[in-house]
Amino acid sequence: MEIANTDLKEELKFCVDSLNSIHQGQDYAIRVYCQNINDSIRRFTVSTEIDYDIWYHCPYHFKSKVGGKDILFVMLAGQETDRGFEKPFFTLDSTRYSNVVKKYFPKIYKKYGLQNYRNPEVIYEPPLIHLTFLNGKLIGKCHEMGMPADRVPVNIGGKTVYL
Repeated sequence: MEIANTDLKEELKFCVDSLNSIHQGQDYAIRVYCQNINDSIRRFTVSTEIDYDIWYHCPYHFKSKVGGKDILFVMLAGQETDRGFEKPFFTLDSTRYSNVVKKYFPKIYKKYGLQNYRNPEVIYEPPLIHLTFLNGKLIGKCHEMGMPADRVPVNIGGKTVYL
């Protein structure tokens, strides 16, 4: 899929460039959690995934390519809870899960396979980047640790609100 919004595309390109320099040859993937706050406000939360624990229960729904890197998009509307992934609408069968893990985490897969416990070598895990759009225009960018569906501060009309 092609990203039509130029602001979103530019933000993701900056993320790819930054994360490539941080992870320097280590396995990682960029997932973007998409959330409709209301009819006019959309949130895209950029997550650096250094492991694949959640992928079986929360697979990506579609992907795009930015700066030569696959960006994996997850629609939060496809999750039953707003903070977690306990009862997803979609899951991967074991063969597809294995293929996805091999593609995006080849070094970790070679070392650990699909074991439940892995200890990937991590130097730094960046915070989530919450990008908030109002009618397609970027109005907020917030860097915070937490979960993709967390409320974050956004300035709307000179007033800070938590969405």
